[in-house]
Amino acid sequence: MHRFEVFPIDVWVRRVMNELYIKKEDETKVKKQEIEKLANEKYKSLAGMAQQYLFYWKRETA
Repeated sequence: MHRFEVFPIDVWVRRVMNELYIKKEDETKVKKQEIEKLANEKYKSLAGMAQQYLFYWKRETA
């Protein structure tokens, strides 16, 4: 859809963002807003592309 800035958050993305950056003991306590803010700061206009790579990496290594 050519919306590279969109960063969908599901269970796998929450897990990988917590594992790599946030590092809370209980990943279910990580707020969506916290992940969105971090993704926007880190990946900027390519957040959607980054999300795809993070999702794939986590699924393949889980």
